[in-house]
Amino acid sequence: MDIHAWGPTVSGVAGGLIATWLVAYWARGLQTHYRGWSRAALRRRHRTTIWTANILLFVGLLGGLALYPLGGFTSNDHRPAFLAFGLASLLPLSALVIIPFLTGRSVRESFVAFALGQGAPVWATYLPLAGGLVCLVVAMMGFVSNGS
Repeated sequence: MDIHAWGPTVSGVAGGLIATWLVAYWARGLQTHYRGWSRAALRRRHRTTIWTANILLFVGLLGGLALYPLGGFTSNDHRPAFLAFGLASLLPLSALVIIPFLTGRSVRESFVAFALGQGAPVWATYLPLAGGLVCLVVAMMGFVSNGS
C-alpha cells in the first residue's frame, strides 16, 4: 500500500481529533443556566425532543446515502450526499419545532436544550444545520433539473 492511500485516513483522523478538541474547548464555555433552568434540568425537560432529533438526524443521513446503492447513482454524483446532509438537517430541526409545539413547551428552549445536549454552543450546532438546508435546496434543484 503506497503513501497516497493513507491520505484520506490521516486526514479523517486529524479532522476528528481537531473536532473533538474544539467541542471539549467550547464545552467549558457553555452557559450553565437558560431562563432559570440548569443545563441538566433543561436536557431532562426536553429529553424526548433531543432523542427524537438525534434519531431523525441519522435517519436522514442514512436515508439519503442509501440512494447511492438503491438508486443507481454513481459515486461522483453529489445529489444523494447533499440530500443526506439536507435531510439530516431538516428532520431534527422539524422535531425541535413540532414536539415542543405539541407539548406546550418553548421552541426556543428546545433549540437551546438540543445544542447543550450536543455539548456545543448554539451557534456551532445550528450553523452546520443551516448549511445542510442549503444543501437540501441544491440537491432538490439538481434532482428536478436532471429529471431523476
